[in-house]
Amino acid sequence: MALEAVYWVTLGVGLGILAISLLLGDIFDFFDVDIGDTGLPIIPVFFAAMSAFGAGGLLGIELFGLGTRGSVVTGLGVGLGAGALTALLFAALRRQETHEGFELSHMIGERGMCTLSLGPGRVGKVSVHHAGMTRSFPATSDETIGAGEEVVVRDVVGETMRVARPETADTPGS
Repeated sequence: MALEAVYWVTLGVGLGILAISLLLGDIFDFFDVDIGDTGLPIIPVFFAAMSAFGAGGLLGIELFGLGTRGSVVTGLGVGLGAGALTALLFAALRRQETHEGFELSHMIGERGMCTLSLGPGRVGKVSVHHAGMTRSFPATSDETIGAGEEVVVRDVVGETMRVARPETADTPGS
C-alpha cells in the first residue's frame, strides 16, 4: 500500500509540474538545464519520465497484479520510454526551428512604404514587407520623401535603411 502511494504521488507531482510549466511557460527557467550540447531542455523530459514512472508502477500493481519488484521494473520501463519519447519530440521540434536570423542586409532591393517623412539629414520611418512579415525601420534618403510614398531600400547602415523613390533607385549611378 505504501508503494502504491509513492506511485500516486510521483504521478501527481510529475503531471502537476509538467502541466504548470506548459501552461505558465518558462516558470521553471532557473531549473532549465539542457541535455548535453543538444539544446533539449531536461525539465519536461524529467517530469514526463517521473509521471510515467508513477503511472507504470500503478499499472504494474493494479492491472498486472505484479509485486514490488515487478511494479518497479514496469514503472522504470514506462518512465524511461516516456522520457525518451519526450526527448525525441523536443528534438523534432528543435529541428523545426529556423536557425537563420533576420538580417537587415536581406532587405536591400525590397520595396516598402514611407510611414514618416524623411530626407537628407532627417530620419524617418519606412515599412517593408519581407519574409511574410511587415516591419518598420528608421530610414534616411538623399531626397525628401513624404509619408505614403513608395520606396526601395538601397542600402543599410547600422540599423538605418537608406531608401529612394523607385524611379530614382532604378536610375544607373544613383
